[in-house]
Amino acid sequence: MNYSYFKDWLLNNKNFTERSAKDVISRYKRVCKILQTEEITKESIVKLSKIEEFNKNSIFIKSQLKRSVSLFLEYSLSEETNTHEKI
Repeated sequence: MNYSYFKDWLLNNKNFTERSAKDVISRYKRVCKILQTEEITKESIVKLSKIEEFNKNSIFIKSQLKRSVSLFLEYSLSEETNTHEKI
């Protein structure tokens, strides 16, 4: 995955700061590592909740990880929509 597009989307569409965008990407990568996958899907949050490595984290950390998944899914949907509009 090209993280620079995701980062740009966070900066431009969600008005994140540079640091916040990098934090979201870092959490996204952490979720991918926990799930042992290359990319997040709609089922990722459900899968996460069944994994001990995820569940042993604090509520705050779990919330941040879930938020990174939600943001990525929103980004993916917007990219999909933009691609269809260009065709």
